[in-house]
Amino acid sequence: MAGILDKKTRFIDYVITQEGKRQLASGKLRAEYASLTDMHTFYDKASHDDVNDRIYFEVMERPENVIVIEKDDSGSLFDFNFSPTGSIVGNDIFDKDATSTNTLKLNAVTGSKFASTSEKLMKTFTQHFRKNSMIGTYISNGSNDFKLSTTDLKFAISNSVPFPRGPDSETINVNEAEPFFFDSKLTHLKNFRYLPPVNTDGSSYGFFNDMRSLKRETWDDIKEELGSRAFDSDDVTDALGANEYRQDKFGDFSVINRETKESVKDVVSKQFYSVNFEKTSKDNNLLIQMFENSRGAKLTKLDIIDAGVYVDHNAKKGRHEKHVFYVGKVYMDDYNTPTFINMWTIVFD
Repeated sequence: MAGILDKKTRFIDYVITQEGKRQLASGKLRAEYASLTDMHTFYDKASHDDVNDRIYFEVMERPENVIVIEKDDSGSLFDFNFSPTGSIVGNDIFDKDATSTNTLKLNAVTGSKFASTSEKLMKTFTQHFRKNSMIGTYISNGSNDFKLSTTDLKFAISNSVPFPRGPDSETINVNEAEPFFFDSKLTHLKNFRYLPPVNTDGSSYGFFNDMRSLKRETWDDIKEELGSRAFDSDDVTDALGANEYRQDKFGDFSVINRETKESVKDVVSKQFYSVNFEKTSKDNNLLIQMFENSRGAKLTKLDIIDAGVYVDHNAKKGRHEKHVFYVGKVYMDDYNTPTFINMWTIVFD
């Protein structure tokens, strides 16, 4: 946070917020973006005084300084107050006890109240962002609106979809999963490249094996992994093929399963959704956070890996750049090595 002061002494004065102090203490403070605000001024058509005569104090700590929730390396969320009576401590959500009238008593949010409180928590981020009153260019022809073609996305998970032999057959010990250094989702990035030692003259120092998985080096590899149907047509919104699935009833719920005679050896289409930005700004700057309602009324923030931009030379309508993001969780194995477990993939094009 910064304030513009007397240009003869100090032009800009930087004040690190509490969140900035936390990042500074952990060695993770990175100044990447800057914004300007006119929150501390006012505009009055009837006023004739010079703006130079107005005295502005240095900026101070405000709850609105936090617009995203961060977590530590163990996966626990940092404390966050989303209302005067609501807080996040660890991964638990606490809110005011409605039965307590004379004193402020906080209870862990559970049951049906968890969903409504989680929704209130998500709205807090938007409210904090708006209250910063950031200065930007406003286009009067409606280009500042934001609207998605689809907002309610539901994926089918059953005993045979998307797992051909049932979900129990897809379990894996974290010790057997690919750690970060060998993960196929990261091998194309510079920080994870194969760098065997060499002599000073450039000759090979010895014989070494590249143990990384290289099955996602190119866009064609990723397309094959996800399924080409998601990218073959602009009109397809989901990939539940009529000839591959059947719809059953499990109590009051509709369940999608493989066709009865469908062999488990046959690869069926992975379900996907195509979401179009029907209205968005010119710059189309997006801020995305993803959470999971874990067991025991826990709120878990998912990890997102930016895999970078791939080029699809055969893309339709000139959308050649495909920005890939992997969403999932990071676990530590018995060797204290971080391992990323991918839950689903997001592609922006």
